[in-house]
Amino acid sequence: MAMAETTTKTSITNSEVTPVATKFSVSYIRVSTKAQTTENKSGIERQEQDYLNWLESHPDYENLDGFEFRDLGVSGRGKNSEIGALSSLIKAAEKGEIPRGTCLVVENWSRLTRSRARGSTKLLNTILDSGLELAFVQLGGKPFNGTDDAQWFQFLGASLGASSEWEEKANRKNGSEEKIAKQFSEGDFSSFKPRKK
Repeated sequence: MAMAETTTKTSITNSEVTPVATKFSVSYIRVSTKAQTTENKSGIERQEQDYLNWLESHPDYENLDGFEFRDLGVSGRGKNSEIGALSSLIKAAEKGEIPRGTCLVVENWSRLTRSRARGSTKLLNTILDSGLELAFVQLGGKPFNGTDDAQWFQFLGASLGASSEWEEKANRKNGSEEKIAKQFSEGDFSSFKPRKK
Protein backbone atom coordinates (compact mmCIF):
# COMPACT_ATOMS: atom_id res chain seq x y z
CA MET A 1 0.00 0.00 0.00
CA ALA A 2 1.50 3.32 -1.03
CA MET A 3 1.37 6.13 1.49
CA ALA A 4 2.29 9.75 1.17
CA GLU A 5 5.97 10.27 1.73
CA THR A 6 7.38 13.21 3.55
CA THR A 7 11.04 14.03 3.69
CA THR A 8 12.06 13.70 7.31
CA LYS A 9 15.55 13.65 8.72
CA THR A 10 15.65 10.44 10.74
CA SER A 11 18.93 11.15 12.52
CA ILE A 12 20.59 14.11 14.22
CA THR A 13 23.85 13.30 12.44
CA ASN A 14 24.82 14.70 9.07
CA SER A 15 23.37 11.73 7.25
CA GLU A 16 21.19 12.12 4.20
CA VAL A 17 17.52 12.88 4.52
CA THR A 18 15.47 9.69 4.33
CA PRO A 19 11.91 9.60 3.00
CA VAL A 20 9.60 8.29 5.72
CA ALA A 21 6.09 7.08 4.98
CA THR A 22 3.50 9.16 6.79
CA LYS A 23 0.09 7.70 7.50
CA PHE A 24 -2.77 10.16 7.40
CA SER A 25 -6.26 10.14 8.83
CA VAL A 26 -9.44 12.17 8.38
CA SER A 27 -12.56 12.23 10.51
CA TYR A 28 -16.13 11.80 9.37
CA ILE A 29 -18.88 13.26 11.53
CA ARG A 30 -22.61 12.83 10.98
CA VAL A 31 -25.78 13.69 12.83
CA SER A 32 -29.23 12.92 11.46
CA THR A 33 -31.25 16.03 12.18
CA LYS A 34 -30.81 19.78 11.85
CA ALA A 35 -31.87 20.10 15.51
CA GLN A 36 -28.76 18.13 16.50
CA THR A 37 -26.64 20.84 14.87
CA THR A 38 -28.11 23.75 16.82
CA GLU A 39 -29.87 22.82 20.05
CA ASN A 40 -27.62 20.17 21.51
CA LYS A 41 -24.29 19.72 19.82
CA SER A 42 -23.15 16.98 22.21
CA GLY A 43 -23.15 14.38 19.42
CA ILE A 44 -20.91 16.55 17.26
CA GLU A 45 -18.61 17.44 20.15
CA ARG A 46 -18.37 13.79 21.21
CA GLN A 47 -17.42 12.73 17.69
CA GLU A 48 -14.79 15.48 17.49
CA GLN A 49 -13.31 14.38 20.81
CA ASP A 50 -13.37 10.71 19.77
CA TYR A 51 -11.27 11.62 16.72
CA LEU A 52 -8.77 13.58 18.80
CA ASN A 53 -8.53 10.66 21.25
CA TRP A 54 -8.03 8.27 18.34
CA LEU A 55 -5.19 10.40 16.97
CA GLU A 56 -3.59 10.46 20.40
CA SER A 57 -3.73 6.68 20.69
CA HIS A 58 -2.45 6.23 17.10
CA PRO A 59 0.67 8.44 16.99
CA ASP A 60 1.77 6.87 13.70
CA TYR A 61 -1.11 8.77 12.01
CA GLU A 62 -1.35 12.49 11.33
CA ASN A 63 -4.51 14.46 10.62
CA LEU A 64 -4.70 15.26 6.91
CA ASP A 65 -4.96 19.03 7.14
CA GLY A 66 -7.38 20.84 4.88
CA PHE A 67 -9.96 18.08 4.81
CA GLU A 68 -13.06 17.98 6.97
CA PHE A 69 -16.03 15.78 6.26
CA ARG A 70 -19.29 16.44 8.08
CA ASP A 71 -22.84 15.49 7.21
CA LEU A 72 -24.91 17.59 9.59
CA GLY A 73 -28.63 16.93 9.43
CA VAL A 74 -28.17 14.16 6.84
CA SER A 75 -29.64 10.67 7.05
CA GLY A 76 -27.29 7.72 7.31
CA ARG A 77 -29.78 5.67 5.35
CA GLY A 78 -28.10 6.32 1.98
CA LYS A 79 -28.22 10.09 1.55
CA ASN A 80 -24.79 10.70 3.06
CA SER A 81 -23.11 8.22 0.72
CA GLU A 82 -25.00 9.49 -2.34
CA ILE A 83 -24.97 13.29 -2.03
CA GLY A 84 -23.35 14.18 1.29
CA ALA A 85 -19.84 14.83 2.57
CA LEU A 86 -19.19 11.08 2.69
CA SER A 87 -19.84 10.93 -1.04
CA SER A 88 -17.42 13.85 -1.55
CA LEU A 89 -14.80 12.10 0.54
CA ILE A 90 -15.03 8.91 -1.50
CA LYS A 91 -14.84 10.86 -4.78
CA ALA A 92 -11.79 12.81 -3.55
CA ALA A 93 -10.08 9.54 -2.62
CA GLU A 94 -10.93 7.99 -6.00
CA LYS A 95 -9.43 11.03 -7.78
CA GLY A 96 -6.23 10.76 -5.73
CA GLU A 97 -6.85 14.04 -3.89
CA ILE A 98 -6.52 12.10 -0.64
CA PRO A 99 -3.45 9.85 -0.29
CA ARG A 100 -4.02 6.11 -0.57
CA GLY A 101 -4.06 4.43 2.81
CA THR A 102 -5.55 7.45 4.59
CA CYS A 103 -7.65 6.17 7.48
CA LEU A 104 -11.23 7.38 7.69
CA VAL A 105 -12.03 7.56 11.41
CA VAL A 106 -15.69 7.37 12.45
CA GLU A 107 -17.20 7.26 15.95
CA ASN A 108 -19.27 4.15 15.25
CA TRP A 109 -20.87 2.22 12.43
CA SER A 110 -24.24 4.00 12.68
CA ARG A 111 -22.51 7.34 11.98
CA LEU A 112 -21.23 5.92 8.70
CA THR A 113 -24.42 4.23 7.57
CA ARG A 114 -27.70 2.81 8.76
CA SER A 115 -28.34 0.97 5.51
CA ARG A 116 -29.22 -2.71 5.50
CA ALA A 117 -26.39 -5.27 5.31
CA ARG A 118 -26.16 -5.37 1.50
CA GLY A 119 -25.99 -1.56 1.17
CA SER A 120 -23.56 -1.31 4.09
CA THR A 121 -21.27 -3.93 2.58
CA LYS A 122 -21.38 -2.19 -0.79
CA LEU A 123 -20.45 1.12 0.88
CA LEU A 124 -17.63 -0.52 2.83
CA ASN A 125 -16.22 -2.02 -0.38
CA THR A 126 -16.53 1.33 -2.18
CA ILE A 127 -14.57 3.04 0.59
CA LEU A 128 -11.86 0.37 0.59
CA ASP A 129 -11.69 0.34 -3.23
CA SER A 130 -11.15 4.11 -3.18
CA GLY A 131 -7.90 3.50 -1.30
CA LEU A 132 -9.09 4.51 2.15
CA GLU A 133 -8.85 2.50 5.35
CA LEU A 134 -11.50 2.64 8.07
CA ALA A 135 -11.42 2.80 11.86
CA PHE A 136 -14.42 2.88 14.18
CA VAL A 137 -13.60 4.35 17.58
CA GLN A 138 -16.33 2.46 19.44
CA LEU A 139 -15.29 -0.82 17.82
CA GLY A 140 -11.73 -0.57 19.12
CA GLY A 141 -10.33 1.93 16.61
CA LYS A 142 -8.15 -0.57 14.75
CA PRO A 143 -7.47 0.61 11.16
CA PHE A 144 -9.10 -1.74 8.65
CA ASN A 145 -7.90 -2.21 5.08
CA GLY A 146 -10.14 -5.13 4.16
CA THR A 147 -7.81 -8.01 5.01
CA ASP A 148 -8.93 -8.89 8.55
CA ASP A 149 -11.76 -11.44 8.40
CA ALA A 150 -12.67 -10.95 12.07
CA GLN A 151 -13.23 -7.23 11.44
CA TRP A 152 -15.47 -8.04 8.47
CA PHE A 153 -17.72 -10.04 10.79
CA GLN A 154 -17.58 -7.32 13.44
CA PHE A 155 -18.63 -4.72 10.85
CA LEU A 156 -21.42 -6.91 9.51
CA GLY A 157 -22.81 -7.26 13.05
CA ALA A 158 -22.53 -3.50 13.59
CA SER A 159 -24.29 -2.94 10.27
CA LEU A 160 -27.22 -5.14 11.26
CA GLY A 161 -27.49 -3.38 14.63
CA ALA A 162 -27.44 0.13 13.08
CA SER A 163 -30.03 -0.79 10.46
CA SER A 164 -32.33 -2.43 13.03
CA GLU A 165 -32.07 0.60 15.31
CA TRP A 166 -33.04 2.90 12.42
CA GLU A 167 -36.03 0.73 11.53
CA GLU A 168 -37.15 0.60 15.17
CA LYS A 169 -36.97 4.41 15.46
CA ALA A 170 -38.88 4.80 12.18
CA ASN A 171 -41.59 2.43 13.38
CA ARG A 172 -41.93 4.30 16.69
CA LYS A 173 -42.16 7.61 14.86
CA ASN A 174 -44.74 6.24 12.42
CA GLY A 175 -46.77 4.82 15.32
CA SER A 176 -46.70 8.18 17.08
CA GLU A 177 -47.78 9.99 13.91
CA GLU A 178 -50.64 7.53 13.39
CA LYS A 179 -51.81 8.08 16.98
CA ILE A 180 -51.79 11.88 16.54
CA ALA A 181 -53.62 11.60 13.20
CA LYS A 182 -56.29 9.44 14.87
CA GLN A 183 -56.65 11.99 17.72
CA PHE A 184 -57.07 14.83 15.20
CA SER A 185 -59.66 12.87 13.21
CA GLU A 186 -61.62 12.42 16.46
CA GLY A 187 -61.42 16.14 17.24
CA ASP A 188 -58.81 15.77 19.99
CA PHE A 189 -56.18 18.48 19.53
CA SER A 190 -54.52 18.04 22.95
CA SER A 191 -51.20 16.93 21.38
CA PHE A 192 -51.09 20.10 19.25
CA LYS A 193 -48.64 22.71 20.47
CA PRO A 194 -48.90 26.23 19.07
CA ARG A 195 -45.79 27.82 17.55
CA LYS A 196 -43.68 30.06 19.72
CA LYS A 197 -43.39 33.63 18.58
